[in-house]
Parts: sequence; structure tokens; C-alpha cells
Amino acid sequence: MNNFKERLKIHYLPLLSIVFIASIMFHYNWPKRDTITFITGASGYISLILITFSLLIGPFNLLFNRINPISTYFRRDIGITGGVLAVIHSVAGLFVHLRGSNWKYFLNKTDAGYSIRLDDFGLANYTGLISALILIVLLSTSNDFSFRKLNPFVWKNIQRFIYLAFLFAIVHSIYYKVVQTNLSLVWYLYLPLFLTVLLIQIAGIRIKSRKI
Repeated sequence: MNNFKERLKIHYLPLLSIVFIASIMFHYNWPKRDTITFITGASGYISLILITFSLLIGPFNLLFNRINPISTYFRRDIGITGGVLAVIHSVAGLFVHLRGSNWKYFLNKTDAGYSIRLDDFGLANYTGLISALILIVLLSTSNDFSFRKLNPFVWKNIQRFIYLAFLFAIVHSIYYKVVQTNLSLVWYLYLPLFLTVLLIQIAGIRIKSRKI
């Protein structure tokens, strides 16, 4: 299915419907958040779930003895949707806590000038920034032209950086919860997502190694 109109209908319409429904649920549970804070929070949670799901497709194919090609439009479109939402989250997030002073997310002002911000808040922002930059690179190559131009194996190696982006996103999320002194989601969402991806990936790697 390489017809983009078909992908819009079969993949993106259901994905956007899920995003819309999830956003309504978040809005119902966050009645007092302003628009920019709502966009930041909703896009962050939904993007993390979608990226997690995209990382599980390949290993599940191996676990259930299904064909596991280098790339499928289904996996790619889920990753693209999650990646775009993650970038939206990163940009919108710059206007939530320190509006008008975005540099304070990354730097401290000192008598000698500026220094890199290395407290929990600063580390949360740097890990989020790294994750977003990796995702932008991956989004820019998530197309048929790049797939053909780079050749499938080089393309796949580039796309594997999604694991690093995912790891930085998890660390970013945990640091923010530490800053907020609200660790419930660390135990009930972020660590379970990380461990699920880690364990399923390990299982997939073991199955793949046996077939070589």
C-alpha cells in the first residue's frame, strides 16, 4: 500500500481519531489547564504511547512467527504520528513554565555570564531536546525517497536511533516528574513502558538470532 491517499484513509484517519478521542479524555480530566499547557501534556503522553507501540510491532512479528520486513507503512505511519506529536510537545513545552524566558530552560545566569543548567529541571529539558532532535532527523527520512536513496539497510540503521530517542524521552519524563515531586506516573507509566519495550525487544532479538 504505497498510495498516500490509501494510507490517509487506512492509517492516518484511525490514528488521528485515536489522538482526538485521547485529547478529549485528557481535556475532561484537566479542566483547569490553559491551552498551551493542555497541548503540551496531551501531545507528550499520546506521542510516547504511539512510539512505544511502534517499537513493539517488529518484535511481536517475530514472536508470532510473522513476516517482519525492514519497513512497513503501518509501522512507519504510527511512528510518524508519534514523532510529530513529540515535536509539537517539545515546541509547546517551551512556553509552559518560563514564558518569555525560554533560555532559562537550558541555562543559568551567573555573575560570569551563563552556565549550562544541570539541575533536574535542566536535565529534563536537555534530554527532551535530544529526543526531539533525533525524532526530527528520523521524520525527515521516514519516506520512500530516503528509503531508496540510502538503501534499505542504511535507512534501517538510521531509523534504529528511535530507541535512543525513546530512552531520552523516558528519562525526560521521569526528570519532570521528579521536579514536580509527583512520582506516581514514573512507577505506573514510564517505567512499565520502558520495561515492556526492553523485554519484548530482547525476546525478539533472541528469536532473530536463532534464525540466523
